[in-house]
Amino acid sequence: MFGPVAMLALASASFYCVAMVAMKSWWSLPSPAMAGLIAGALLVAAVFEVAALREERLGLIYVGILGAEVVILGAASIWFFGESYSYREVAGIGLVLVGTAIAWS
Repeated sequence: MFGPVAMLALASASFYCVAMVAMKSWWSLPSPAMAGLIAGALLVAAVFEVAALREERLGLIYVGILGAEVVILGAASIWFFGESYSYREVAGIGLVLVGTAIAWS
């Protein structure tokens, strides 16, 4: 179902999301360990992104990572932070996903 380039983009998006969740958590848990987690996650995400960019065009990788991040961070914001979304925001998320699907098809 997913090719190797898509898996690299998904791995990159996942680590970018780890960094984003850690950044949001920073305000309640500031520590050197949290800073290390943020830096490490960003570094690993960049490594996966560079690997994906060796195989595919920049725009397609960017759209793939963005689309995956929207889903992962949307779920993480609900799960970890108890945030919610309006119908309008959900529609926007859906449009990003549709755009990602079109770009990758």
